[in-house]
Amino acid sequence: MYLFEYQAKDLMRQWGIPVLPGSVAITEVQAREVAQELGHGPWVVKAQIYAGGRAQGSFNDAPRSGGIRFSDSLDGVHYAAASMLGATLVTPQTGTAGQCVRAVYIEPQVNTQRELFVALLVDGESGEIVCLATPCGGENIEEQVRDAPQSLIKTPLGSGLEIAEQVGVRIGSALGLEQASCTMFADILQRMYQLFVTHDLSLIEINPLGIEENGRLIALDGRMAVDNNALFRQPKMASLGSRVETDAREESASRYGFNYIRLDGNVGTFSSGAGLAMATLDAVVDLDGKPANFLDVPPVLEVSRVKQAFLLALTDSRIRCLLLNVFGAGIMRCDTIADGLLLAHLEKPITVDIVARLAGTNAQLAISRLERSGLPIHFSSDLASAAKAAVELAATPDRPKSRGVITGRIGRWLNSSGHRGR
Repeated sequence: MYLFEYQAKDLMRQWGIPVLPGSVAITEVQAREVAQELGHGPWVVKAQIYAGGRAQGSFNDAPRSGGIRFSDSLDGVHYAAASMLGATLVTPQTGTAGQCVRAVYIEPQVNTQRELFVALLVDGESGEIVCLATPCGGENIEEQVRDAPQSLIKTPLGSGLEIAEQVGVRIGSALGLEQASCTMFADILQRMYQLFVTHDLSLIEINPLGIEENGRLIALDGRMAVDNNALFRQPKMASLGSRVETDAREESASRYGFNYIRLDGNVGTFSSGAGLAMATLDAVVDLDGKPANFLDVPPVLEVSRVKQAFLLALTDSRIRCLLLNVFGAGIMRCDTIADGLLLAHLEKPITVDIVARLAGTNAQLAISRLERSGLPIHFSSDLASAAKAAVELAATPDRPKSRGVITGRIGRWLNSSGHRGR
């Protein structure tokens, strides 16, 4: 469950983490009133959505204007809020669909001499909290770390209820902070950690953490996520009603009982079993590929449900190749997977390559059916070779496919095989 920036900053304020004064508005008139109450400008008007990259984003009707704007006049604040509210903001983290802006946050604009990045999250390998920090925060943080990975400082913080001051001092020193700023950074880090543990967070990120001319640190932006599995013991957090706006795919997955998470890559994945699904993602990432989703289909007998899962994955226009990795066992049979794929193609013709690794119950039967279908499927005997093929295919230019011929062949095969109405 993600929080809006204004909600994250309210929490930081409560825990003594320095933030600027500010308030949220849901109309342009309110935005103007908030700016007036804050005093003399200039001000910053920030679109409130559940994704980062707002400054780099754009609106469909105003492609040159981002989701964070500066104004030195009340009229400018009014205009900025009016143009954002009710509009769809597309950022590098929202995908092409974007997110609708229903509120804006107004705060004073400040000048800083430096900007840092600092975040706490749970390390997937150790299960402990780690601190990630870089000496250069702000926009394009991902690109900066990718181009200079040595700039990322990763520090394990353990799993206790608090951390020692010297931990923050050591990180602050590595960031190049002066002594006074190091002490303040250590205090902020301790408060972030206590906030993280107390409220069962899975992420707290300050980007940027600004350094003013007097050496004072201040959180200029904030992002938080609460562990959904811990909401039963966090009623106040749950009451914020700030769950991520699930898109149509996530809603469909929930309705049909699938586990689906949208990622930012171009290699679609389809697996049965959470462990196998995670292994599939790892195999793609290890080859420098970028998964487009996590999709785990629990063992089912109904071909119709498998068909819906394929439609769920294949409606993502970012996917350049679909990696199908299934081990048939128990009630899950590989021929059920194959039939679901064929039915999905009849409803929505497949235009991307598919790499399939099918093993276990009825695997040869499933492979035989798919081979006769004429679909652009590449078969692999193991996950490593399947992942390699999928990553390579996703990186190649699109190739035209004879969809009408393939669809006709599948329709004739299904009818002749007695699968009508199944």
